[in-house]
Amino acid sequence: MPSRNQVRFPRARAGARVAAVCVALLVHAAGARAGVLLNEILADPAADWDGSGAYQSRDDEWVEIVNTGPDPVDLAGYRLAGADSSWRFEFSGVLAPGAVQVVFGSESYAWEQDTGNPAYGLRLSNTGGAISLWRLTGPDTLLVDCYGYQDHEAEDDRSSGRMPDGGPDWELFDGLNPYTGDTAPLASGCVPSPGATISCPTPVRPTTWGRVKQIENR
Repeated sequence: MPSRNQVRFPRARAGARVAAVCVALLVHAAGARAGVLLNEILADPAADWDGSGAYQSRDDEWVEIVNTGPDPVDLAGYRLAGADSSWRFEFSGVLAPGAVQVVFGSESYAWEQDTGNPAYGLRLSNTGGAISLWRLTGPDTLLVDCYGYQDHEAEDDRSSGRMPDGGPDWELFDGLNPYTGDTAPLASGCVPSPGATISCPTPVRPTTWGRVKQIENR
């Protein structure tokens, strides 16, 4: 069992082997398939996704979670970890049933600085990698969910996500950068939707997300 200060994440190469690592982890995880799950991931941004007014690859990566359960969930203790065994971010607030919450690389970087963790942001590899969701409760650190993505999922402004939100299957959201290959997950034509439930197809450009977030927060 990992300590509260470090998560033990098996090393693996990018691509299918990383995905296999996630499968193996989930099979042996007592806390897996809980109400809160990873929902959508964008590893290779090519635009200003976090709405800061400037594009930066570190800051504009993002990971989204979803509450698939029937009750609100206090997110204290829910953390993201990368394949390098470092904590990336701890969520906060209460997530309503069916709701989603996104963290951008800029927020991850700020959290790492504030908590004394190595400050890299989400550090999602552009050649395939993995991200895992854990829950710190009492003395235990429990794996909740894990997703291993492949190289074609981590091309400019493509995300991978559950379709529908919180569902069992992951699809490639390639509406901004079409994918024509035959490696799963296959093209869906959907547009990435950080912090919002998926609506496909949806004619939204990534440069508008800062404005959308401002509208939603009013």
